Amino acid sequence: MTPHNLQELIRDKIDGQWSDWSARHPHLAAAIDRIRLVESTTALLRDDPEYIQAMRAADLDEVKLAAAADILDRINKAIKYALPL
Repeated sequence: MTPHNLQELIRDKIDGQWSDWSARHPHLAAAIDRIRLVESTTALLRDDPEYIQAMRAADLDEVKLAAAADILDRINKAIKYALPL
């Protein structure tokens, strides 16, 4: 997986949760640079030995990761539908 694809996946996940989180923490949300948050989270995950091992063990490539991300997004949407805030 390329660093760009990992960054896109992380950005999508953060964006999906940002509005709820920022509503609960408006002052902190105003102080956070989301671009830097995505970059630092990407770097942290990319260098994590457990993440690297999990990717190898799952034999994930870019296409499989995109499909897995789509499945996770659908699960998240179903949960939000079932348990609206």
